Amino acid sequence: PTTTSVVTPTASPSTAPTATSVVTPPPSPTTGRENNTGNDGSGSDDTDATTTTTLPPTTTSPTATPIQSTRETIIASKLLTITNNSFALLEDTASPQNKAYNWILNNDAYLSLLYPFKTAADNTTSTPTEENEKALTQRYILTLLFFETNEFNTWDVCADLNTNDDVDECENVEEDDTRRFLSQTSECDWYGITCDVDGSIVSIDLSDNGLRNTIPPEIGQLSSLQHLTLRKNRLSSTLPTTIGLLTNLEILNLNSNRIEGPMPTEIGSMTKLQILDVGKNDMDGPMSPEMFTSSNLEYLDLSGNDFVGPLPTEMFTSTINLVFVDLTGNPIGGSIPTELKYLTQLASLEMGSADLTGTLPGEIFQTTDIVTSNRVTSMLETLSLEGNSLNGSLPEELFNVATSLRILDLGINDFTGELSENAGNLLQLEQLLLWYNNFDGSIPSTLGSLTLLEIMSLDNNQFNGTMPPEVCNLVTSASNSGGGDAGSLIFLASDCKDDDEEDNMPFVECSCCHSCQ
Repeated sequence: PTTTSVVTPTASPSTAPTATSVVTPPPSPTTGRENNTGNDGSGSDDTDATTTTTLPPTTTSPTATPIQSTRETIIASKLLTITNNSFALLEDTASPQNKAYNWILNNDAYLSLLYPFKTAADNTTSTPTEENEKALTQRYILTLLFFETNEFNTWDVCADLNTNDDVDECENVEEDDTRRFLSQTSECDWYGITCDVDGSIVSIDLSDNGLRNTIPPEIGQLSSLQHLTLRKNRLSSTLPTTIGLLTNLEILNLNSNRIEGPMPTEIGSMTKLQILDVGKNDMDGPMSPEMFTSSNLEYLDLSGNDFVGPLPTEMFTSTINLVFVDLTGNPIGGSIPTELKYLTQLASLEMGSADLTGTLPGEIFQTTDIVTSNRVTSMLETLSLEGNSLNGSLPEELFNVATSLRILDLGINDFTGELSENAGNLLQLEQLLLWYNNFDGSIPSTLGSLTLLEIMSLDNNQFNGTMPPEVCNLVTSASNSGGGDAGSLIFLASDCKDDDEEDNMPFVECSCCHSCQ
């Protein structure tokens, strides 16, 4: 045994650690002590008080003094169970696991008071309590998350001061650093972390904070976690399969990152999930049934990825309480499934640019209870199918049943036929986007009944005749050359541009349009 100087805490977590000479086991023959990451992230900062400690033997030598060696052994043994028993990861000085282990062992004065501690009676190490083990687990995983996602000092706020001296103020309180990650306070007080009354982490929200690299698989050990929100960062690689261990998770929001690969099938174990948002990433693979196992799922955003269809049956049998569905930008292909009628709570359906073909089935508006087969009132407020290859005429059910619609976007498709007079039944409509289709005939005057309408785009079709005065009366007074009462319509577009001599395309005479194509 050799005598070395290590950091141990004084009696209070708020007091800076002091150096004490204790007896420790000898280092491993292959790994010695070296400095931890410095301010430049290179590990060469000799002024950093953090030291790198080698892993102790898995069993304590009878000749070794038990105080420090037992503490190291107990902590290392616990962390090995969290890190999938990967001794190599904990010992690899370049790994975030090793950096987190060393911070826990040598620099976490707060944890040193809890886990484990020396008794005054016999100067030995006490057996850690369940509460202390929880603190060790949670602090290690959060510290690991920090070292993994802040490798290049990219965190915007609330990083530790040791590795990022120039980081922005934490919570805009210049002199209060207690909420920074790796501060000498309870992990429940760290930025973006929320705990329950028992001190278990139930929420992590580090949105828009410059996180990079990957989500460490150890995060699956936070068994009480209910909300995980890491949106608007630069996280990459694939989702860890251990995410399926978060069986209490209700919200998973990873929108706007660079995550790739398929959705882990283990997500099927998350039966309490209410919000699944992985929109605007680089994920791919099939639209697997495991995404649709939670009957509690209400919000589903898979937009801006490369998931392929078809939509699994489980979407219409298990996740029947869906309220919001956004599949925009995924190459789903095929026709619109009529089974959408079983989503009786559906308020928003967005499937733009999804390679859809065929007609718009009227059945999807005839919402039906899958258990009783009874018809129920449609709750649909937003329907966006822009940028597909849908064709045929619009079903009458759209206008007679889906009367709660506020946004109807069917632009850039191949729809044909005349626009039904029953379009005037959509009294809640605020946006009507039918541009770039092949509709023909006259524009129905019943559209003038849509007094809440703000945007109507009818251009690049085959409409002809005159814009009905009932519609012009909806245009706001500031832009209505014909005068009349102030309306809600702030943008009206149609094919009202005069034809060229060589162009015999029909056009609409419109004195109140904002845009003429």
